[in-house]
Amino acid sequence: MKKYKIDKWAIIITLALVAAFSVYIILMPAAATEALNKIRVFITTKMGVYFILITIGIFVFNFAVAFSKFGNIKLGKDKPEYKTFSWIAMIFCATMGAGLLYWAVLEWVYYYITPPIGITPESIAAAQVAVSYNFFHWGVPAWGIYAIGTIPLAYRFYVRRQEGLSLANGCEGVTGGQPIWNKIINIVFIFGIVSGIILSFGTGIPMLVNNLHTSLGTPDNFIMQVVMVIAVTIFFTASSYAGLDKGTKFCSDSTIYLCFFLLAYVFIFGGPQFQLENTIKSFGMMITNFVPMITETEPIVKTGFTADWTVFYWAWWITLAPWMWIFIAKISRGRTIKEVILCITGAGLLSTILFFGVLSNYGLQLQLTGSFNFVEILQTQSPEQVISTVIAALPFGRIILLVWFLTGVMLLITTLDSAVFTLSAASIKNIRDDEVPPNYLKLFWAIVISAIPLCLMFAKAPLDSLKSAIIISALPVSVTLILCVVSLYKWLKKDFGSLTRAQIIEKEKDPTPDFDPGDFTLPEQDKKSNKEESLTE
Repeated sequence: MKKYKIDKWAIIITLALVAAFSVYIILMPAAATEALNKIRVFITTKMGVYFILITIGIFVFNFAVAFSKFGNIKLGKDKPEYKTFSWIAMIFCATMGAGLLYWAVLEWVYYYITPPIGITPESIAAAQVAVSYNFFHWGVPAWGIYAIGTIPLAYRFYVRRQEGLSLANGCEGVTGGQPIWNKIINIVFIFGIVSGIILSFGTGIPMLVNNLHTSLGTPDNFIMQVVMVIAVTIFFTASSYAGLDKGTKFCSDSTIYLCFFLLAYVFIFGGPQFQLENTIKSFGMMITNFVPMITETEPIVKTGFTADWTVFYWAWWITLAPWMWIFIAKISRGRTIKEVILCITGAGLLSTILFFGVLSNYGLQLQLTGSFNFVEILQTQSPEQVISTVIAALPFGRIILLVWFLTGVMLLITTLDSAVFTLSAASIKNIRDDEVPPNYLKLFWAIVISAIPLCLMFAKAPLDSLKSAIIISALPVSVTLILCVVSLYKWLKKDFGSLTRAQIIEKEKDPTPDFDPGDFTLPEQDKKSNKEESLTE
């Protein structure tokens, strides 16, 4: 059996930090929330330009690489492992999660109440821009962030054929693979993922429990939340054990079909004419105003919208992106750089338009016609109850709410399944391109990412403090993003810089690997790193 070199110190230090952070929130919830919120506000207001510039740079870099001669480079000489539909389904389900259902119904309300660029709240003008900002915040910039880090990781793994699939590996072109840098980067990476998973549970589980409460009359309390967490954990652990083909791929394909049915039903019975017309209008507004939207820094009129939403979202996606980079890189063997960038960005934008175009416009029409006043009802009811009530208002509402519940469960399962795979793969220093993490490591991470949210839910830890933690984590993660981009540039220039586009295309037709793993050596590791304990499968 192969000996896997586990980065145990990165795991231990990260879990200790997460545990200390969780205890801090549990013991002093008010003080923790206040302190973390102050840091979050400082980052989004004082450093907003930094995140805006990074997002603009990502947008430009992605398309420059995709349409350059380097876009023709295949990430491995093999044929793609998965059909395009399944590949996109796995990416979508891993990245979106149950949070997509939550925000697709409610996010437009907050834009309607506190609109951008000085628009009068709750006005016709506010209603007109609400969904266009959904398309913007969840569209091309967000998916571009997911695409940009996938390429250096997949390039190193499949083209250069070097062992290891972690965030630190993607930065090696700059860091040289030095052990101290690897540990720091992996600690930042694992902390960000665990924080993101806690929030996935924090928003997804209460919504799912409330869905069942509204449709079947089951209790809506902490006990049911525990039961739901345990049930979801069992399912995503089973999917993870089944592997990428039999587990993740099957669940992702099934989830996509559920999503199609749910969206089609809401579209048909939720006012199709308004949904279609406002989706087209909102998409047009987003395209027309894309440059002003992405470059808005509010230097003169300080409405707070850019800091509270746009910068918040860029920081949010950046923190969670490395989680997706590793997973997408692993399932993208055999595809070209151009295909990965354009498919992730294009398919991501399309899914955003479908979900927000149908669900947000369904809710917006209810608001405008006076059938359902989201603004007033959100002041007296929980967001989860509002979602359940709105979906249950459809014909055969209780049955559709059960479909909604099942879709949310499947989205949560596929997201957490990808998280387990990512954490496991990133914990191994010497994983190869034809290998998957061992099951014992998957089980370890499955237990960890379920136990921590349960403890925080039991202590009724404030969700705002966890959101702030993710935004704070965006600062160090953004630095690793820059290191990954610089590393990719150096690798591409060294390996293919002297070739023309035609030569690269011809070279990629050759089934022989471009490089042998022995062609690339890192600086000599220190003695301690050579003596690190290896675990056997």
